[in-house]
Formats: sequence, C-alpha cells, structure tokens
Amino acid sequence: MFDTHSLFDKSISFLKLFLKIKQIHPDIVHFYYAPIPKSRFGGLLGEPLLILFLMLKMIRIPFFVTLFSIWYPNQIEPRAYELTKNRLLSKLAKQYFESLMYFFGKLPNTLFIIVTAKNSKIVRSFSQAYHIPSEHVKEELHGIWKYDKSAKGNIELDSKRIVCLGFIVPNKGYEYVLMAMNRVLRKIPDASLIIAGSTISAEGKQYFKKLRRMSSELSLDGSVKIEERYLSENEFTRYITTAGVVILPYVRALGASGIMSLALSYRIPVIAAGSGPLFEEVSDIVSVVPPRNAEALADEIIRLLGSTEYRTTLLSNSEKYISEHDWAVVARENYEEYIKKVNVKKKD
Repeated sequence: MFDTHSLFDKSISFLKLFLKIKQIHPDIVHFYYAPIPKSRFGGLLGEPLLILFLMLKMIRIPFFVTLFSIWYPNQIEPRAYELTKNRLLSKLAKQYFESLMYFFGKLPNTLFIIVTAKNSKIVRSFSQAYHIPSEHVKEELHGIWKYDKSAKGNIELDSKRIVCLGFIVPNKGYEYVLMAMNRVLRKIPDASLIIAGSTISAEGKQYFKKLRRMSSELSLDGSVKIEERYLSENEFTRYITTAGVVILPYVRALGASGIMSLALSYRIPVIAAGSGPLFEEVSDIVSVVPPRNAEALADEIIRLLGSTEYRTTLLSNSEKYISEHDWAVVARENYEEYIKKVNVKKKD
C-alpha cells in the first residue's frame, strides 16, 4: 500500500534539507541510494528524493548519486510479486521502476554504480538496461574495511565454522545453506553454521521463521544457530574473524557485497552462489557455485574446509584485489571526481 503520509513527511524533510544545502551552497552534493521498498527515503522506492534533485537543479548545485544496490528489469516483476502477491501490481512495478531509473539517469550530474572490480561489466549492462548514456554512468569501487595485513585467514586455527551474515531476507538464499549442511556434516562432523542478521520487514520475519522450521525439520539444531537481531560492527567482525568460510548464497544478482569485502579484509575465504557479471569478475578470488544448488554448495564447502592448499590459493589471489579496494584508494578516486566537477563548474 502506498504510504501518502510517509511521502508527505519525507517531502517536507527534503525541503528542509534543500534549504540547508542552499544556505551552505556547497560545490557538490553526493547522495547514496538503494531501491529498498518503503525505505527511509519515503514513498515506494524513495521518490521524494526526486523533488530534492529538481530543486538542486534549479539553483545549479551539481550532485552525484551512488547506487549501492541495483535491480535489473528482469528482476523487478518477480521481486514485486514476492512483496505483493499481485500479478497486475507486479507488471506495473516494472514500468514504474524503469521510469524512476530514467530520472536517476537524467537528473544527477553523474550516476555511480557500486562494483567489486575495475572496468566492471555491471556499469555497461545497467546503462544499457535503462537506456542511460554510458558517459553519464561511472563505477565506484566497493572499499575494503579495515584490512588486517597480519591475518592468517584461520588456516592455523583450522576453524570449521560456516558463517552467513546480513539482512535475513529471501533473496539471500540461506535455505540452500541449510539444505547443504547434512551433506557437509557427513564429511565434516564438527562443522557448524551461524546465520545472523536483522529481518527489517514482515517478509524477513516470515523468512526467519521458515529457516528455523527448516533447521528443525532437517535435524540440524545441534549444528546450526540462526539469530534474528541487529549486529554491531564489532559483532560482524567477531563472526567473520572466527569463521572458516563465509557463504554468500544469493539467489539474485547484485552489484557488490560488503560482507565479501569484510571477509577478504581478514583473509577469510568466501563461497558465493550466483551468476552474471559480478561473479565472473570475482571468480578468481572467491569460490563461485551455481545459485539454488545445495549439492554444489555442499561440495565446495567440503573442498574448502578440507584443503588448506585450496584456501591458501584463493586468499593469495585476493591480494591484488584488496590493495586496489582499500578505502583510501576508493576515497581518493571519489575526491578526484569531485575536483574535476568543481573545476568544470568554475569554468562555467
């Protein structure tokens, strides 16, 4: 249901923000946005932001927008159906979102897409999908958090803990890790699994209940722990640094993964389920298996936890990736974009 009260409130909030920006009159404004239904931006997918964009255009203050999560056209209808269970609304959602992305492509001076690798195919495929001129869309590398150069990747600790972190929502595909666990436990009896994160929505709460039910039905409760709660930064770090492997069992494409970056920064190996540009670009630094394939996932977990040599090879391959994605490098590249824009503005 469309929340008009939220739309009105957010529009007023953005008007106040605009007046503050106008008072400060910065050289550049940079927004970060994700298409999350009924998010903090208001409306269905953050439409009040467009009002702020238009007002900034009126007073000629340049601004950038970074998309840190993306949907492709073929993902919109099934995603909308998951949320609404209404076929008609799902079809309308596709047209609606494409229109929204049209404005996101037109109004900002530059639209950035968060990516995991330089010269990413994701930027090109996104601009083509939404008919946005390629020169208007640029990549922004997802930075590595707190890179620990002394980390050993738990090779010496021989950890058999399997970790899945982040929002507990259906597109994460955690049920496939649960289905893989019986096969893993037959080979590695002391293996354990932790799934932890916030549900953030009614859909997420239902999914959490489904996962708990599956764990009991598969007789995994002694080896599996599923926690539904907000995780602090320190808790994220603790879970990652004590893991033998981090699993990203996604069932839909994405542009970047903060969990993957965090794991690599502590030299913890990663297994990702998926296909498409993101996974092709990182397949030499993380292990990639087909989505929705519990058997392939189980075999890869067994291979990775059972072979120090294989884990060491993957982590060695990630060194170049880590050096290019240090936040200092990413911040410098963003700063250079700001300087270029400000210099152009001064010439105008």
